[in-house]
Amino acid sequence: MPFLEALLLIHAAPDQIWTAEAIARRLYLQGPAQAQQIVAELAARGFCVSTGDGQLAYSPADAALHARVSALAAIYRQQLIEITKLVHG
Repeated sequence: MPFLEALLLIHAAPDQIWTAEAIARRLYLQGPAQAQQIVAELAARGFCVSTGDGQLAYSPADAALHARVSALAAIYRQQLIEITKLVHG
């Protein structure tokens, strides 16, 4: 779930540069180590670019991926309760 929430967070602010610490604070993660893993995975999967100093910016590998993330964000907003029940049920 934190991976999804981080993806939606950076998607919502595409012009912002994020650090693992900022993501950890916004998502109430236990610490930057967990956020650092998420940052690395987001970059490895082509959702964003990561700088050498651990900063992250939303930059999907292609337009199709961006379209899928945008659709996911819309569905997540519309069906948050259902998705939460599915994930935690």
